[in-house]
This record gives sequence, structure tokens and C-alpha cells, in this order.
Amino acid sequence: MRDKVDSGDTGVADDRALLRGILAHDIRQDLRRHLRPMLAWYLLFTAFATVAAAPLTTWSLAALLHWIEGPLAGYFDGLPAGLLALAWLMLAGALSWYVVMLQQAGMLLVSASHGCRYRTAAAALVGMLRRAGPLAVLAASQVVAHSLLALPWLLVGMALYGWLLGSYDPYYVLMARPRELWWFLGAFLPVLAVGLVLHATLYFRWLLATPALVLEGLSPVAALIRSRRLTRGRHLRIAILVVGVALTVAAMPVAVTELYDRAATPLLDWLPDHRAMVNAGMVVYLTLYATTVLGVLLLGTTLNTLLVRALFHRLGGARGRRVVEATPPHPGRFVWGAELAFLAMALVQASLAVTSMNLRNEVTVTAHRGAALVAPENTLAAFQAAIDAGADAIEFDVRLSADGVVVVFHDSDFLRVAGDPRAVVDTPLAAMRDIDVGSWFDPAFSGERIATLAEVLAFIDRRALALVELKPDPGNEQALLDATLRVVESGGYGDTVTLASLSPDLVRTARAAAPDARLALFANAALPGIARRTDFDMLGLNHLQIDTAVVANARRRGYLLQAWTVNDADRMTRYMDPGVDDISTDMPAEAVRLRAERAALSDAELLLMRLHSWFRR
Repeated sequence: MRDKVDSGDTGVADDRALLRGILAHDIRQDLRRHLRPMLAWYLLFTAFATVAAAPLTTWSLAALLHWIEGPLAGYFDGLPAGLLALAWLMLAGALSWYVVMLQQAGMLLVSASHGCRYRTAAAALVGMLRRAGPLAVLAASQVVAHSLLALPWLLVGMALYGWLLGSYDPYYVLMARPRELWWFLGAFLPVLAVGLVLHATLYFRWLLATPALVLEGLSPVAALIRSRRLTRGRHLRIAILVVGVALTVAAMPVAVTELYDRAATPLLDWLPDHRAMVNAGMVVYLTLYATTVLGVLLLGTTLNTLLVRALFHRLGGARGRRVVEATPPHPGRFVWGAELAFLAMALVQASLAVTSMNLRNEVTVTAHRGAALVAPENTLAAFQAAIDAGADAIEFDVRLSADGVVVVFHDSDFLRVAGDPRAVVDTPLAAMRDIDVGSWFDPAFSGERIATLAEVLAFIDRRALALVELKPDPGNEQALLDATLRVVESGGYGDTVTLASLSPDLVRTARAAAPDARLALFANAALPGIARRTDFDMLGLNHLQIDTAVVANARRRGYLLQAWTVNDADRMTRYMDPGVDDISTDMPAEAVRLRAERAALSDAELLLMRLHSWFRR
């Protein structure tokens, strides 16, 4: 079969042979010829991305977040906020995809050039920068197209949710899973499946747009049209090949991590129980691990790029060698400098990560809604169980009753815990006293009733700190804040209470109303700019979003970091390792036990534990 086949002359019967040829011949040949120049390019681009692309992306996203901080930090409130959030997500997607396209463009130039390792890599950087403008237009076009394609099924999903589940408290839907949820899923999943198929079709239709722009010099629009013509009628076979390679590439770093954890990490247990020796061993170990992962990521990225290039050529795209473009003076020194700087940075980061570990940081334990796996949430029984477990703080939720009393309750209605559909905000305190909020958990707690904030603070009586999350209903945010502050101040509990909210606006309002109060912002994601524009003492973050960078940012900005809600012992240990300040859990006794066990370990043992835990992330 000819190497170059016009897109109109290749029959469906030849597709299997075409794809086998790509895997068995084209990629293998290109790997043998271009792997070393690809390595030089990968390191050079990594240095470029670190110095230029990453800061520019972060700055752009933070600037837009200035207008939409509220809905993204905690919740979406209405259509305008949702549209602003969608705009932020589109920009984030476009910038991320743009960086990927820049890297792929340089690799395509390397694979289509001949010359020495250093000259080729340096020339690829120049060529990539020359095409940066058209590539930005191409990336934006693809992201906008996918966003527009997503609008219909998103609107259908929103309409179905509002129709079937809109009258329910979201937490009730999540926990109780009423039959309307299954009706919603049954109606929406087929719509979602059709939408995903359309997105996949569009993605594979435009898969070859980047090589068309880079290797044939086409405009963004012409590159999209060119890709559509080359892939017409072959989307399924291309998808099988691309997805197969992608799964293989994705499995490679996982396999390396597993290999290190099982085969190499146990060797560190042989080191003497001396922190200096363990430090040195871990620095060397982490540097070797980083180098190995770098090589695997390089191989995976190279395989993906060479696959796209081989598909482009086999389906009729431009072929042939090309001379490298203009290069900087002394390209060898240029690339060597990037390589040495990257390796030196990896070594320094590994050293700092090990030597700066605050092994004896005292993580505190917060009982989420009390010991909510031992007793019914937000009840005096749960709070007593949390105190008995040794929790440092107790988190609970407050709302306003119909007669303006601050009551301790999570949901907006009583449906989940009592089968009563009345809204909290429409029910006076006297009527709430008749509602049994314990039997749903266990008949042994049938006597539990809803308590007021004043009653709960008096019950805790400084035996633990109180983390009070404000749960306002639409329109009563200020009233709830004012009533809560009155209860706290009149009881003299200001030094033992921290007020918390998912809303940055409400946290700012609380700071203005009570400058000396301790405040916490709860968030589902630590987005750029939150800490700069919201004055809080603690950030409570969804534990799935916490990593070492988030911990480092908290240290740099001087606020405490809480991980919520962690109910798995292994995960508790993993969040204690990087140094979170507080763990919120429904199992405070387990967290207290783990903390005590860690306190009995030596520094060297803690270092090794952190390494094992790091590999299990």
C-alpha cells in the first residue's frame, strides 16, 4: 500500500490495513528517528510553559474570576451566575487546550524536520511561537463549538431537573434518592449519551486540524475543513485507534507509580532510623522517580503526537521532510540550558519537599454535624458523641425559623430526616419541637428534637470549639447573620465560635459586621483569587481538591486549611501527611486515634509513612 493515499481514493476495506500500518510501521519508525529530539523539545517546552504559559493562564483565569467568584466558590445562584461560570469554564478549557496544542505543534515540527537534536528542538520553539496566533484561534474555535454543542443537552438536563426534582432539597435528592431521581436519570441519560456521541464525533472530525495548520500552513478555518475531509467516513476506526493508544498512555504513569511503590519504596525501610539519612535517601529517590515519570510522560506525549501525524499522512495530508526553521544562536547551549535547569529544578524541589516537611504539625479534628455516623446529625446526641470521641471542634448548620429563631438544621425542609415536606423557613420553632429528627437514624434516638443555636452552644459549653455554618434561604442572608451574631455575643461565646459559609459575599458581610469574629469559607474548589478578595481565617475545602500546592498556598497566605468530609482512615492519613490544619469527619474517634498513633512515631518513620502515603494518592 502506498505511503500517501488521497482521502478520496482510500476505501473502507483498506482501513484495517491502514491502521495496522500506522501502529506497526509509522510510529515505530518515527520513534526510532525522533525520540532524542523529542526529549529535547519536551524539556524545552516544559521550561517555556513554566515561565510563560502557566503564569499567563493563571492570571487570565484569576482576572475573570473577579466577576464570578461567588458562584464558583460555593454554589450557583441563578442563570446569570451560571452563565458567568460557564464563561469561566470555557476560558479555562480554551487555555488548557491551547497549551496542549502548542506542545503538539512543536512536536509535529520536530517530527517533520531533520537536523541535530538541539537545533531541531530550538527551531521547533521558534516555529511554534510563529504559529501561536493561529493556534489560539483554532483552540478557541474548537472550545466554542463544543460549548455550543453542549448547550442543548445541558438545557434539557436543567429543565428535567427543575420539573422532576426542583421542589426537593438537593441534599435530600443526593441522600434519599427519591423515585423522581430515577425518572430524571432515565430521561436524561439517553440525552446525555447522544450529546457525548456528538462531542466525540466532532472531536475526531477535527483531530487532524492541528497538523493541517502546522504542516500545511492552512488558516484555522481551512484546517478544520481539511481535517473534516480527511476523516470523513472513518470516525469510528480512528476513534478505536486513538482511544486505545490514549488508554495505554494513561496507564503508563500509573504503572510506574505502582512499580516504585511496590518494588522500590520498601528499600527505604532499610535506611537507618536517622532523619538526615532518610532525608538524603528520599531526595535521591524522589529525583529518580520524577525522572522516570518524566520519561514516561515524554513517551506518552510523543506516541500521541506521532499517531496524529501518521494518521494525517496516511489519510492524505502533507508529507515529506523539511529543513528546520530559523534557530537561536548556539542551539546546543540553548537546549542544554533548558535541560539542566529542569533537572536542577526537580532536584531542588525534591530537596525542599523533604527538608521543609513540618512533621509535627498538630492537625485538629472537627466532627462534621457531630459524630454523624454514631448518632443522628446536628443533634445533641451527635454532639455528645463527638465530645466523647475527643473532637477539637464540632461543625453544625444553622437556619432561621419562621419566627426568626436560629435553629440547628442542615436541609431546607424536613423531608429527608422526618418525612415532613414543610420548609424550615416557613415553620415556627414551636411546631419544630414536635418533629422527631432521630428515628430515621435509629429507633434508639427517637427522642431527639431540633435544638436552637443558643441551646447547642450552652450544651457544648466550651468542651469543643463550634464551627457554625450559615445556611440562609433566599433573601434572609442578612437576617440569619444578624440573629446568629446576637446569639453568639449574648452568650459570650465569641472566642469559641467560628462562622462559616459557602458564600464569599456572606463571609465578607460577616467580617464587616464583626471584625473580630473568626470566619471560615467553605468551597468545592480552591480557585485563583479567592484568598486575595475574601477575608477569612480558614478555608474549608472539599478533600478531593486538596494537594500539596493547595497546602503551600494556605501557608503562604496565612490561613488554616480544612479538608472536608473525610470518612476513610487511609484518606485521613494522606491529608495529615502534607500538613492540612484540620480534618472534618463523621468519624471523629477514628481521626483522633490516627493522630495519636502518628504522635508516637519518630521523624524518620513519619517521613517514610508520608512517602508511602504519597504513592497511594
